[in-house]
Amino acid sequence: MTNDIPSSKEPEESSPLAFSRGMEMMIAGFIPNTRYFDSRFDLLQVQVDLLQKGQSEVKSQIIRLEDQIERRFERSDEILKGFKNDVDKRFEQVDKRFEKSDQSLNEFKALVDKRFEQVDKRFEQLVVSIDRLTEKLDHRDEKLRGFTIRMFSIAITLSFLGALGAMLKVIGII
Repeated sequence: MTNDIPSSKEPEESSPLAFSRGMEMMIAGFIPNTRYFDSRFDLLQVQVDLLQKGQSEVKSQIIRLEDQIERRFERSDEILKGFKNDVDKRFEQVDKRFEKSDQSLNEFKALVDKRFEQVDKRFEQLVVSIDRLTEKLDHRDEKLRGFTIRMFSIAITLSFLGALGAMLKVIGII
């Protein structure tokens, strides 16, 4: 019974064909089949498509945000230009007020200067009047001094004569 053909009573594992089938089954259990890979690739493709769609949405949102920001900057520039114009106008008004104030102040200074000139003239007139009065008083004082000295001389002479008379009376000459 040594034939090359195995008997059907022998176990299948001992035959090379049975061994290769068992290995195939075992390997097929460990290595996934193409359907598994196809489903995984399909899932990956769906995820990549979703990511690309999300990226395009994000890009469109970024573009919209850039447009909004650009519009806001333009609006801010317009507001800033309007503010600058308003400030310039207000400063022009302030400048005009200062010019008017300067003009009024210059007019006031001119009036004050005229008044001081008038006051200076009056002081000059007063000084001249005082000088004339001083000269008159000095001249009068000179006249009065001479008169006073004469009167004093007369008074002393009369006093001397009175004292001399009183002395002569005491002595008994009179």
